[in-house]
Amino acid sequence: MNQQNQFAMKQKTLLFFVMILLITTTFGQRNRKQESKENNFGYAITAAEKGGHSWKEVKLVNIVTGEELQSVYNSKQEIEALNARTGKPIAKKSNDLSKTNLEVQKKKVVNLDQELNSTRPQEKVQVYHFDDSHVRTLVKTEVHNVVIYRSGVIDQSDKPFATNSAAMAYDKKHERLYYTPMGINQLRYIELNAKSPKVYYFEDEAFGTVANSGDAPNQITRMVIASDGNGYALTNDGNHLIRFTTGKKPVITDLGALTDDAANAKFSVHSRGGFGGDMIADKDGNLYLIQANRNVFRFGIENKTAKYLGTIKGLPQGFSTNGAMVEEGSKVIIASSESTVGYYRFDLLTMQAEKVSTSPNVFNASDLANGNLAFDKKKKKDKKEEAVEPVKEEVTDATEKTQQVIPDEVISDHAISVFPNPVTNSRVKVSFDNIPAGKYQVQVVDLAGKLVSNQQVNVATKGQVTELRLPRSLTAGTYLVKVSNEANQVSTSAKILVQN
Repeated sequence: MNQQNQFAMKQKTLLFFVMILLITTTFGQRNRKQESKENNFGYAITAAEKGGHSWKEVKLVNIVTGEELQSVYNSKQEIEALNARTGKPIAKKSNDLSKTNLEVQKKKVVNLDQELNSTRPQEKVQVYHFDDSHVRTLVKTEVHNVVIYRSGVIDQSDKPFATNSAAMAYDKKHERLYYTPMGINQLRYIELNAKSPKVYYFEDEAFGTVANSGDAPNQITRMVIASDGNGYALTNDGNHLIRFTTGKKPVITDLGALTDDAANAKFSVHSRGGFGGDMIADKDGNLYLIQANRNVFRFGIENKTAKYLGTIKGLPQGFSTNGAMVEEGSKVIIASSESTVGYYRFDLLTMQAEKVSTSPNVFNASDLANGNLAFDKKKKKDKKEEAVEPVKEEVTDATEKTQQVIPDEVISDHAISVFPNPVTNSRVKVSFDNIPAGKYQVQVVDLAGKLVSNQQVNVATKGQVTELRLPRSLTAGTYLVKVSNEANQVSTSAKILVQN
C-alpha cells in the first residue's frame, strides 16, 4: 500500500472514531444534562437577591448548595415578547394612567408636601406614584399643570414578569418553562433552547379568570406538567383546574373545580388558609397539591376529587411551602417564598421533612420546577446505547506523532454535569454530582485532543460547582470537559458546545 493510500486510510479511521466519540458523548451529555435537571437542580422563580420578595427572576439553582447556576431570565433584560401562535411581536399595552390619556411624562414632578402647602383650598390635586411598575390615580384634577407622585399602579403587563409570578412548569420534551404572571390571565413560556432569550405569550387568550393583582382567590399559584405531557394550573381557591396542551397547536381548557373527598374532615382544597403553594405530578396521572400551609392533597385529573394526605412535618417555623418539585420516587423538594434557611425534602408516604441543602442560606422562591414524576422508576438504558462502548485508538498524524483522540473509559455515569450549554460567554460551570472527594484535574480539550484549559479542583462534597474560564479567542465548536484523578486516569467527560 503506497503512502497516499495509507494516509487516506488513517484519515478515514480518524473520522470514524470522531463520529463514535460524538455519538457516545451526545448520549452521555444528554443523560447527564437531564439527570442534573431532574435531581440536584431545579428552576426557581426568585428575587434578584436572597431574601427578596419581587418574583421577577428565573434561576437554575443547585438544591444541595443553594447556588445560582444559571440566570434564565432577569428583570433587567430587554427581551422582545412574541405571540405564541404567530411568532410575531406582541402588541405592547399602553401605559395610559386614565381614560383621558393624560401625558404624565410631560409634566414636571414636585415634592408632595411642598405642593400641598402652596395649593389654594379651592383647588384639587392630581396625584400619581411610580414604583417600577405601578401607578394609581388618587385625585383627577391638576394644580398648575403639575403631577405629584405618591402611590399606585401602572400597566406594564407586556414585560415578561412585570407583575411577579408564582406558577411555573418545566416542559422537558419541548425545553420550555411555562408560567403565568400574577393578576394577568395569560399563559406564557420561556424558550430554553433559543440562542438568545425568547418569551412567548398566548395573547388575548383567557387563562383563568383573575381580574387583577388583588383577586387572591383566582390567582394561579400552582402549575405542573403531568405524565400525559399536558400542563395543569390551579387557582388559589381550587375552583379552576386549567389544562394546556404543549404540542404544535396548544389548547387551553378550564376543567372546573376540585371537590373535597368526604374523608377530608376539616381539611379542604378550597381553604383560604391554604392559598399559594405548588403542584407536582406522578407517573400514574395523579396531581398533588402542596398548599402554602404545608397541607398535601392528591387528586385525579378526570375525577378532580382531592384527598387529604397529611401535613408536612419537621419544617422550621415560618417556612411556607410555596415551591415543589419531585426529587425521585416519593421524595419531594420544597422551597419557601419567605425563608432562606434552606431547601427541604419530604416524603409523600410519611410527610416527614428534612433539610437537603448544605448552605446556610438559599434563594427563597415563589415556585420550583423540574421534569420529574413521583414514583417514576428510572428507565433502563437502550440496548443500542449500551452497546456503544468508548473506544481507545492511537492514530498517527502526518508528523508521525502518536496521540489518543478518544478519552479513556468512563467509570462513573452521570458523574459530572456542565452548564450553561451551549457556552456563550467563555465561562462554563462543572458540577461534581457523583464523584468521590479528592483532587482532580479538570481539562477542556478539542476533539483532536489539544488542551485548551487546565485547572486543579479539590472536590469536597457531592454537588460542588466549579467555574471554568475559557480563552475568549476560543474558536466556536465542540469540546470535551475531562475530569482526571491524581493518578491521571480519566474519570468522566462531558461535551460542550462553544458559541461565539
